[in-house]
Amino acid sequence: NDWMAKYFHSVTPWGLGTLYWVGTRFGIEPILMSKLLPAGLSLLLAWFGYRLTLALFPVPIAGFFSSLILLQSCWQRDDIASASPRSFWALLLTAFLYYFVKRSWIAISLCVVAMALFCPLAAVLIALWLGLHGAWQVWKRRSERAEWVILAITIAMLLPYVFSQSEFAPIVNAAQARLMPEFQPGGRLPFFYPNPLRFWFDGTDSGFQVSFNPAAIGLGLLLPLLLRYRNRFPQLQQLNPDWILLPQLAGTGVIGFFLAHALFVKLHFPSRYVTHSWRIAMAIAAGIVIAVGIEWVKTRRKRIAMSAIVAFGCVMVLFPHLAWRDFPHTEYGAGAHPALYDFLKTTPKSTLTAYLGEDGSNLPMMSLRSTLTAQEYAVPFHLGYYLPMRQRAIDLINAQYSETLEPAKQLIRQYGVTHWLLDSEAFAPGYLRSYRWFRLFEPYMNQAIAALNAGRVPAIQKIERKCAIATPNGVKVLDAGCILRQRES
Repeated sequence: NDWMAKYFHSVTPWGLGTLYWVGTRFGIEPILMSKLLPAGLSLLLAWFGYRLTLALFPVPIAGFFSSLILLQSCWQRDDIASASPRSFWALLLTAFLYYFVKRSWIAISLCVVAMALFCPLAAVLIALWLGLHGAWQVWKRRSERAEWVILAITIAMLLPYVFSQSEFAPIVNAAQARLMPEFQPGGRLPFFYPNPLRFWFDGTDSGFQVSFNPAAIGLGLLLPLLLRYRNRFPQLQQLNPDWILLPQLAGTGVIGFFLAHALFVKLHFPSRYVTHSWRIAMAIAAGIVIAVGIEWVKTRRKRIAMSAIVAFGCVMVLFPHLAWRDFPHTEYGAGAHPALYDFLKTTPKSTLTAYLGEDGSNLPMMSLRSTLTAQEYAVPFHLGYYLPMRQRAIDLINAQYSETLEPAKQLIRQYGVTHWLLDSEAFAPGYLRSYRWFRLFEPYMNQAIAALNAGRVPAIQKIERKCAIATPNGVKVLDAGCILRQRES
């Protein structure tokens, strides 16, 4: 009966959910699986990046640098580390391009099926690309029937997502989102920035997010320029004409970007279409440019060529570790209250905690027990899920800072809360201002702060000692049954 778990299970692609389920059948807990999965995905991504580069440009050093740059680019963010659908973007797109260059139609079919099962948004991008590529081929009178079959398979695999009706419907639309603080600067998912430049180019979710980290990835933009002077670079004669797939993929990412803006969150955030398509195209092209540059140096400066290659390779490998503060970027954390997690694990599995603390987002994962509401799970996409979740947070704020116990008792009865958690500073006026998430709950937050500043004592504070059953890591755990038995003084 976990409301949050039910929602996230409903929006998790079938393939990924099944993978975690199979892991539990073999004794691999989801947390451990979420650590193992990124390692496996990274190895596969490196392999496919290497193989794709060789398929386009059969020079091993180019494959090495392409896969290295691609991995570094992916790990500057927590996409792969999240062990979520977005972890599969880069791998599945790279594998698709490799098999497309090889014209291995069965493998391509398996790729698009995997996209639909693990990362449907990648399948949307590929459907766009296949449609545009097929139309171009028809115009050139050299269309391949197999491409249209692959497009049909991709669309067929996406149809269940198109026609399925979520029990948490409706999906928020752009007009509604513009009025919601959750989508404004400082909100849970800041999207609508007043500054147009920031909205279109710098917004994490709304902007044209093309990263030039590591710096070497920018070299990929030089490939078309080198091809204009290919007579000066004989090695480019080995370049497969299918290299044009790289700019085509990047261009399709731009189309996906604007389409996602037009449909607002129905295709998730626009930046993802640009980020992943450009990252792959630029990384593969950069490896080719570097290999061509190395060969050019060798033909003119043979004595220093090898030392220059070794030095450049070392710089490439070490650069992210020296120049970036957090590499690889994982967002992993141990949690702030390990003793609290251990205590909650001893309670029944039906436990439902009510906790306003910032660490509430870690409780479901670390303690394996449900919580009433938490920032990390307050995703404002499906209003049938988010509005009740928001109301839970408002009810909890009102109940915790009320001068009477009745709101707390009503909350316990309505939601089935079993344990009420209080931080040591929970009743200090600055507590509610310390957590950015609370700012979304105006005017309720300011009303609670005003009451505390006026010297009013919340009813929960009066009984916290009487109903506390444990204080792990300084967090008081109150028994909800005890709260229900208390009478107003």
